[in-house]
Amino acid sequence: MSTTADVPAPHYSGPRRIGGITRLAANELPHPPPSPVRAAVADNVQLNRYPDPACTELIAALAKHLRATPEQIMLGAGASAILHRLIQIACTEPDHAVLWTSPAFAAFDVFARQAGARAQRVPHAGGETLDLDAMLAAITPSTRVVVVVNPHNPTGAIARQKDLRAFLNQVPNDVLVVLDEAYREFVTDPHVVDGAELAQARWAAGQENVVVVRTFSKAFGLAATRIGYGIAPVPLARAIRDASVPREIGAAAQSGAIAALTHQHAMRHNVARVTAERTRLLTELRRIGYAPSESQGNFVWLPLAEDSGRFAAHCYDDGVLVLDIADHGVRVTVGSPSDNDAFLRAAHTWVTGHGHILNAPSTL
Repeated sequence: MSTTADVPAPHYSGPRRIGGITRLAANELPHPPPSPVRAAVADNVQLNRYPDPACTELIAALAKHLRATPEQIMLGAGASAILHRLIQIACTEPDHAVLWTSPAFAAFDVFARQAGARAQRVPHAGGETLDLDAMLAAITPSTRVVVVVNPHNPTGAIARQKDLRAFLNQVPNDVLVVLDEAYREFVTDPHVVDGAELAQARWAAGQENVVVVRTFSKAFGLAATRIGYGIAPVPLARAIRDASVPREIGAAAQSGAIAALTHQHAMRHNVARVTAERTRLLTELRRIGYAPSESQGNFVWLPLAEDSGRFAAHCYDDGVLVLDIADHGVRVTVGSPSDNDAFLRAAHTWVTGHGHILNAPSTL
């Protein structure tokens, strides 16, 4: 799961590009949602009227989309709101803990702290897959929630179907596993399982400790409306609804999300544009000397370790904002072709020290 909360305010000094900055730090979709979605918001939102508090039409649409029952649907002001409530509900004692792979979405630490829970961080071992064995070994009797971000933010690593099933089979039944699938739509690896289908199969087998959280902010391009969704066994989904703020999901969010589900072909078109640019970015970065692993999100990850801060500052001075995760690396959102060209120019001058690109790709 990811929101703009994971983007720190920039602290870089030095010149900035005239006319603004290329924003590649928040994993936003570079393309607007299709015109029918924009029209649905413009035509249906009455600013003087409250939204439907029960989100009846949206829940019905999501139940159909996820092949679930309406009673299994969770909603929140962003996927992060759902995760926040899940941790609050599951972690009720001072020694309870939440476990995730690090580096991670910065809000995970905040949510654990607000619940009075300890953070259990399992370092990412690198490469294109998550180390689920290390996560399993880190579970203790105090662990109440395990968050598996698939694809992982910020590295783009994945948990493949066989490994994820084996992992879930070994997690104690009293530990809640949250499959955070904020970037699910950008996955092109055929071995990544659909978490919603996996969760429902496990519920049918009597194993109800798996839930799935997703968002409209990324592939659907509705980040400004702040709406996340997911599925859980009925008692837990009801508890999430009961813990929500009344009328939390605004009218624009409801109308936009319903229209987005109706026009998924447009979403898939935008996703295809992003994944094509993701391939181009990875190819060019490797050509000029970087070593990014494969990514299944709408971003690429450069494991620059202690150089990450200096690299991010260099990009900022060149007019490109990327996300520096101190001493780990830099996450770069896949933007429009021109956005990505701007980043590649900055990445190239970091390597060469020159103000121009040698052997530049034809698109630059």
